[in-house]
Amino acid sequence: MHSYMKKRAFGAVLLMMSLLIVSCGQEKKPTKPSSTGKPSEIVVVSEDNLWKSTAGDSVRAFFGSTMPGLPQPEPLYSLIQVKEDEFGRLLKIHRNVFIITIDSSMTSPNAELRNDIWASPQRVVKISASSVEGIKEAFAAKKEEILNLYENAETERLQKLYAKSRNLKAVETVKEKFGLNLSIPADYFVAVEKDNFIWLRRETNKDAQGILIYTYPYTDTAAFNPSKVLAVRNQFTELYVPGPTEGSFMAVADEFVTPVSRTITLKKQRATEIRGLWEVRKDFMGGPFVSYTFVDERTNMVITLDGYVYAPNEPKLSMLRQVQSVLLSYEYAGIK
Repeated sequence: MHSYMKKRAFGAVLLMMSLLIVSCGQEKKPTKPSSTGKPSEIVVVSEDNLWKSTAGDSVRAFFGSTMPGLPQPEPLYSLIQVKEDEFGRLLKIHRNVFIITIDSSMTSPNAELRNDIWASPQRVVKISASSVEGIKEAFAAKKEEILNLYENAETERLQKLYAKSRNLKAVETVKEKFGLNLSIPADYFVAVEKDNFIWLRRETNKDAQGILIYTYPYTDTAAFNPSKVLAVRNQFTELYVPGPTEGSFMAVADEFVTPVSRTITLKKQRATEIRGLWEVRKDFMGGPFVSYTFVDERTNMVITLDGYVYAPNEPKLSMLRQVQSVLLSYEYAGIK
């Protein structure tokens, strides 16, 4: 009996130690609240006189500029300006915060780009200077980096959301066909599947999003030329993306709005990004698209990831960013 009681006491000590360790471990977990706020929205913290100055003009002009390749102008971000004494607990947990402040003690302008200060995920930018001109100078030097900070954060947020519920069958099909892992949301379905092409669709009663993936052998750098990329897109969509009426098909709509292209680095390799409009020939459908073209050096094949939106009479930038986040989720998978 004495031995039994010793064992019970020893077990109780072990249990208490385990609970203490777990409790300590739990205390170390981050306690920051989840960020709030609408997509494409930034809370700007600025005193009224600074916001009404030429520094405020610069900020509004930059974030209010339009994304290329949309049928109607839409600003990159909508801005909500509040004064410093109005920047309370509820606003501090917004996902995107931009602070500009005059500090007469500063000898040179300063721009800080931070993550997760008051909430998670969160991106916070603070620009401080002793004058309005200093604010403008610091912002001009960092504005592209600041834009990338907010854009990448939105992409990551959407990717984490989509990763929770994926169309696993479509994911596996893309992996087997193209050697890519792509995080395809559960509400997409495979509409057309060919040896070197796949069309993934998401449809509702009022709008639609789609993803096109296609590939062909790489022969020379002409594959990165925007005119080549658009010509190949038209070839595939005429073959495999029909419209709702007999003989109709998707095509690039470049008669009135010229597609905008740029060379970027994507997953540490060269890629061509194109933003433009699509239409359905012999019908009246259309909308924006964005595409990324690169070479899979493992197979020496050109791959294009293309996403489009159809949302008549509705804003399209947010939906296009959603499709873009799916495209940019790609990673190379192992070749069997």
